[in-house]
Amino acid sequence: MKIFSPLQNHILAKLKNASALRYSELMPEQKVANDLFNYHLQYLVDKGYVTKHNDGYSLSEAGVQHVADPFPVDMDREQKITSLFKLNVITIVSRVENGRLQILNQLRKSNPSYGKIGVMGGVVYKGETITGGATRKLKEETGLYATFTLVGMTRRMLYKEGELFSDVLFPIAYASESAGDLQTETGFGENFWVDIDQALENDKPQHDSIKGIYEALERIKAGTIHEQPFFFTEDIHL
Repeated sequence: MKIFSPLQNHILAKLKNASALRYSELMPEQKVANDLFNYHLQYLVDKGYVTKHNDGYSLSEAGVQHVADPFPVDMDREQKITSLFKLNVITIVSRVENGRLQILNQLRKSNPSYGKIGVMGGVVYKGETITGGATRKLKEETGLYATFTLVGMTRRMLYKEGELFSDVLFPIAYASESAGDLQTETGFGENFWVDIDQALENDKPQHDSIKGIYEALERIKAGTIHEQPFFFTEDIHL
């Protein structure tokens, strides 16, 4: 794994949860000498992990990739591709409110999906079941509890400028009921319910979309999510 100093990790962590920050906003609460902090910030700029703008600093594409899935920059090709391969469960939760079918959505406040709106999800840990991971992620990000059913899976291979950026298996987990009080804002983002048509619009296919989400939402809208067979899609985005 690429090794960064504590100050460099602090900067990367702050920028992970922001579109851009000013120099003063990046400074840690604990006092640090200005020249020392500037040295570490400029190091990240020079190495290509942070980009400087007129109005502040943001993660570069390499920085976004690092916070999404850190790997050694000096790996050989085979090791690097292996490190990019992971399992992220998608958690789709629905409810019926005043006769209208609604889907739980999130405005994300963390890279690599900062600013996007749609259903949520996250990494499944080794030794953890997929549905167990879905229940854990939902609780962590929203405060709600649900029991999930696995309804499909998408593998997405995303390339940028001819290089593999990510290769992820996305199991699609669905729950038609949930319990608890929704936390409308957490460190992960802002959580809210939207009508099914808006949910479809938010997760409509685009360059880096996860095709299985849209398919599952269409089945939920049609009321066939548990009647149709488990589906698998494999998408390559160049």
